Amino acid sequence: MRAEIHDVQGGLYIVTLRNDEPISVNRGDRRIEHRCIRVTRANCKFGKARDFVARRAGYVRVFGAENVTFTPLFALDDIARAERIVLADLAAWRLRGPAGRRNEWLGGIAPQDVARIALRALERSGISFAVLGHVAELPASNER
Repeated sequence: MRAEIHDVQGGLYIVTLRNDEPISVNRGDRRIEHRCIRVTRANCKFGKARDFVARRAGYVRVFGAENVTFTPLFALDDIARAERIVLADLAAWRLRGPAGRRNEWLGGIAPQDVARIALRALERSGISFAVLGHVAELPASNER
């Protein structure tokens, strides 16, 4: 089932980047930015948002508008549960921070593949959702 982005506020999304130089995922927070993972165009992030517009603005603040492509993928009500289910299927590609904890940033997987895995996980889960993003519009690889 397809829905238009303006019809929904939140759900699951993917972020791809255009920067070659690594940027801290918490750039701008002097307390912790030096000890956080750094990401480039070789990475993407799968996550949840209650408000897509606000979430995109957060990425633009950290990475700069010129580096961010924010793609809402799925609208749904049980956002937290859906994210947990999908992230479990993405475990092999999740980056680990300095403390060893996995986060939502991914490496070694193309954005199209992330979206396909997410779609299959949601279909298996029985969670009701609407498709927002077009998998074909995502980059086939992280190398642009």
